[in-house]
Amino acid sequence: MNKRKLLSAMALSAMILPAGWISAQSSGRDMLYYSKVDEEQARQDAKNSADVDEAEAVLFSSSKIDWSRGTFSSNVSMDIVKAGIPMPSGKNAAVNKIKMELPVLIKDPLLSIYVDDTRTLSDMVLDGSLTLEELTRIIDNAKETPAYFKNGGDRLLTEHTIRLEDIGSLFVKHRSPYTQQKPIARIASRAYTGIVIDARGKLPVHGEFVESLVDPCLFPKVYDSNMTLVYERNMVDPKIASKQGINAYCTDIHDRDFEKRVGDDPLWITAEQVFGVYRCDPVISSEDYLRIATVPANLKLLQEGKIVILLGKEQITHRVSAPDKSTSYYVELQKLRYVFEDKVPNTVVKDGPGGIQITVQDLNFIADSAELLPADKERVGMIAAQIKEVVASGNYSIKVEGHTADVNKPAGQLQLSIDRANTIVDVLTAIGIDKGLISARGYGGTKPIADNATSEGRAANRRVEITIMPADSYVQKR
Repeated sequence: MNKRKLLSAMALSAMILPAGWISAQSSGRDMLYYSKVDEEQARQDAKNSADVDEAEAVLFSSSKIDWSRGTFSSNVSMDIVKAGIPMPSGKNAAVNKIKMELPVLIKDPLLSIYVDDTRTLSDMVLDGSLTLEELTRIIDNAKETPAYFKNGGDRLLTEHTIRLEDIGSLFVKHRSPYTQQKPIARIASRAYTGIVIDARGKLPVHGEFVESLVDPCLFPKVYDSNMTLVYERNMVDPKIASKQGINAYCTDIHDRDFEKRVGDDPLWITAEQVFGVYRCDPVISSEDYLRIATVPANLKLLQEGKIVILLGKEQITHRVSAPDKSTSYYVELQKLRYVFEDKVPNTVVKDGPGGIQITVQDLNFIADSAELLPADKERVGMIAAQIKEVVASGNYSIKVEGHTADVNKPAGQLQLSIDRANTIVDVLTAIGIDKGLISARGYGGTKPIADNATSEGRAANRRVEITIMPADSYVQKR
């Protein structure tokens, strides 16, 4: 397989039309449903997603991320016997095959990394901010240990390690840092050698009535309690941001990079809240913000990236999973795509990074409320009935995400998107789907798919996305 094919495998799969219809009852109406699907195509799609059946697999990979060390590492092994490669003469051929297949093996776990509080690497690829060629180049240039044999020579193993800073550097576009204006209010403060934000444990989520742990990302932001932006990537010298990232993550003061990053006399701050769709951004008190902003030497710490965010060990170092997109998953995807395309208007079904993504466009609610208009109640009911069929067929859960147009009312938009997502959850549970399988989240107007300057764009942005998520797998197979 050449690199061109590998890169195409990283894109969303294209389905082939299946044939054969039968009638099925859904929401009180007859709906068309495919009785035959292209199972060979489904098997090929599963292979492209590194989820072939274990009995057929030759290559295996498991990945983990360590934010304190700034690494994404993957242990890759090849079953020499199943691969049919003679040893020792075929070792070089086996190593080359591992390198060739590596982008497909690790792409799904890698693309799940949070870039910031609203986007993953997968989002960046989909919106064109990151090309697959750039990501493949980083994979090819990453550190790799010499391959060695295990289990009496039946397995060939190697470890592949990507520096998170190499990925982050792709998104550092500014040429010089900017400095905030000094605030009008002032507070007694002094110069420090660095800034430590303790965000360990669950924190209240700003704007919501829930608590959450803080998750790491490549570019966290820091806000104060008035939602003044205290810190973000463009405040950091671009050379520093590209080389070492805009902050370090540690679990305590004994971590190896702690004092190196913030010196021996840092300003200690306890985070009061967390913000962001992905819960990545600490919120500090206004007083702590003023302790930074009223002293020029402390503002310079922001430019130098001398920031440490303390998180729990389970957030900083953990295995990275990806949805288990087996052959049966792609069979269900085929069924849904063609049922919805034929019978459910303004509804798009595709293979998303997290699972089967159903985008319900141009939803009509009563103005400024979360109550659906009657025509859309029927449409959502039809969608819910088909989702119930899929969930009953395997180990799936459901994520509901609400989006609004951006009309420059971020707080109201966020709450409205949450309420509208919960409306869809109510429809799903009303037809008998276990509420324990469903999660809901609102994004407000932070993830537009069209131009908010036009009425058509705003209509497209008013949407709900439902993802049918297969169980996660920690091992990718080829």
